[in-house]
Amino acid sequence: MESMPGRWMALQHQAGRRVCLILDGNHATREPLVVVRNLAQYCRLYGETAVAELTTVGPVILLVDQPGEPALVELLQHPQTNWGWLGSLPDDDLEGVVRHWRERLLVGPAGSQALYRFHDNRTLARALAHLPIDHWPVFLGPLINVYYWHEGRWCEGENPAPGEYPVPVPAPWLSTPNPQAEAILHANVLRYLLIEHSEGLAALVEFQDLSIWLTQVLEQARAWQWLGPQQLEFLVVRRLEEATRASVIRWQPIEDEVPGDHFERVQQQWRGLREKYE
Repeated sequence: MESMPGRWMALQHQAGRRVCLILDGNHATREPLVVVRNLAQYCRLYGETAVAELTTVGPVILLVDQPGEPALVELLQHPQTNWGWLGSLPDDDLEGVVRHWRERLLVGPAGSQALYRFHDNRTLARALAHLPIDHWPVFLGPLINVYYWHEGRWCEGENPAPGEYPVPVPAPWLSTPNPQAEAILHANVLRYLLIEHSEGLAALVEFQDLSIWLTQVLEQARAWQWLGPQQLEFLVVRRLEEATRASVIRWQPIEDEVPGDHFERVQQQWRGLREKYE
């Protein structure tokens, strides 16, 4: 019995399209799939970019001609491992789609850029669910159709206008909400406190639930728009000190005070208090 991805690939081939696989570079099937292809049939997507040193562990894109290829069959039988996704192209030239994703690879201002994980099926699924259909072309570029695993089932998306597009500023897919973002932030802050401020945490847990306390502090950070790394560190560490020692910091913003001025004022207040008692 033909699998659902197999049927999708067959339909793409019948329509005269070529199928490509976007695969996480750390997946075990990468090398078995790469070694049987010539240089025109695959590309390491981090190559010739600012993160070229990560090429060997970065994602790859490969043309797929044989749906029954053993390594591919093995891959498609385990979509829950979030290895990547499938797409279709008008021909076997990978140059356009490679250029498209390389242009969307790095996000953020110079000096503090991050990698956009376009090769992750969860990232793709969230973006397509968030973007209105008229923004799909600038996100998917030359890809005609995409096929990906999301929330326990295979999903398909048809690009209404495949082609080459410049990256818009701001890029609409970068505002896609991440349902795990809050949990990730909570875990990262807790890990930092355990490493850098373990004594304070030990004192705190004697009289307060740590998870509830941290959730309240992070809610305050969002309310005040103190979401930068320096602002978060200052708020969390000073709140920890406040909870376990005497503190007279006046935290609340004054009327019409913007987040940046609010942060700077409170920070200056804390510095003054530290100098007074040292």
